[in-house]
Amino acid sequence: MSLSRATMSAIRFGYGLRPGETGPAGPDDLMKQLDAASSEKLRFPAGGVDQRRADIEDLDRQFAKVKELPQDERQPARSKILDKARLLFNLDQHARIEQAALSPNGFAERLAMFWVNHFSVSAQKSKTRFYVALYEVDALRPNMAGPFRDLLRAAILHPAMLIYLDQVRSMGPNSDRVKKNEKRGLNENLGRELLELHTLGVGGGYSQDDVRNAALVLTGLNVNGQGQVVYQRQRAEPGPIRMLEKTYGGPRRKIEDVEAMLDDLAAAPQTRRHICRKLVIHFVSDKPPEELVEAMATAWANTDGDLRSVYKAMLDHPAAWANPNEKARQPFDFIVAGLRATVADGRDFAVPQPKAMTTPEPEMDERETAAKSMDEDADMTMAADDEQTKTEPKKKAKANKLRLPRNALTVGALRQLGQPIWQPTSPAGFPENFDAWVSASQVTGRISWAQRLSRRRAGQTDPVKFLKVVLADAARDDTITVVSQAPNRAAGVALVLASPEFNRR
Repeated sequence: MSLSRATMSAIRFGYGLRPGETGPAGPDDLMKQLDAASSEKLRFPAGGVDQRRADIEDLDRQFAKVKELPQDERQPARSKILDKARLLFNLDQHARIEQAALSPNGFAERLAMFWVNHFSVSAQKSKTRFYVALYEVDALRPNMAGPFRDLLRAAILHPAMLIYLDQVRSMGPNSDRVKKNEKRGLNENLGRELLELHTLGVGGGYSQDDVRNAALVLTGLNVNGQGQVVYQRQRAEPGPIRMLEKTYGGPRRKIEDVEAMLDDLAAAPQTRRHICRKLVIHFVSDKPPEELVEAMATAWANTDGDLRSVYKAMLDHPAAWANPNEKARQPFDFIVAGLRATVADGRDFAVPQPKAMTTPEPEMDERETAAKSMDEDADMTMAADDEQTKTEPKKKAKANKLRLPRNALTVGALRQLGQPIWQPTSPAGFPENFDAWVSASQVTGRISWAQRLSRRRAGQTDPVKFLKVVLADAARDDTITVVSQAPNRAAGVALVLASPEFNRR
């Protein structure tokens, strides 16, 4: 099948076609979206960036006071603070989906999610939950069309990353703090993921010694009580440290040593090939054409890692427009595309109000709760706290525990389909390959979601006209025939959303 550039632009490089909206015609229009997105007002974090920073500072102050309480009062106090963090996070999750679905800059939104996944942090760690929305807004989005070294610095030197990968627990074995009988020592998590995931990639020419030495260079980084990254020399490993044939630091260690190491990793040939390949896998094919990867890597080398030039090299290459429908839409992409296609409104994105349970109820696993909601035709789904249900044995919920309902069309559906927002199961992020998102359970869940959305949004929509708008020339003849024979409008719209063409890009 040969598709027009306009159709491919919207489906492969964005979140699909939206009735009443002129889609991008090709590479130039897609690149213009990067400029438009830089001035777009984001719908998250809830309350705005300044308010969220103030919230974080207040939560940190409250946590500091918990240690002053009697032992038997600490856990209830801590739970109350975490409830507030969970409430803010719940608002942010809902707003994040609305941002992707309503923004006219689909290519920029897709790139944002690519970088969120590349530099993964997870809100399943409760303290990281404070920061994940700000992490995307502060560190990733402002730097995703500039030099990669700036993006790398912003991502690694952010509280979310330092907390998630336990850098705040890491100290040099010979640092002043450890010498004073501090129990903690070196933690290699961030050093390992920096080399393996964020820059050089597996097979990038580094050794275990390099992982350890990278971790030593990173010692000294910490997050203070105001939610700011600070460099504390007393926690840093003293003296020069050699990593990948380069030496960092001297008699007095400083944050500039960390920045120099990050800059060198950003400039490494292995890094540009690793990341260009990941970009092609994300947008084009699980088997990335070598000529496309090479063209992007050359653009990277010629512009000192200017990501905008790398994206343009991808979009200008013929291989980027070949073989449509090779990639499966991930659950986030599928849900956002469906909401866009049906012109979802405020009701579809609504955040249900939290409820305090006044009588003890048994906890349900997140997936069990979401699946129950998807099977029933309810508007909202209620789920227990993700950290508790995933890391602790099931137990009775205490009375008056805050329960967070989640919109079943958005946040609840993503949990059921296995891609909860900002909650990958590992630092490697969510998988990109086709097979990871095509299974019997995945198809069943998507059909159920499509039926729910179509019952709400079909209205007076003619299913065949709807198909021709949201799939354009990507629609196959057999799909057109099946949709035209649907018994009613809702069924016809659901068939479009559940079709193979809509679930691929």
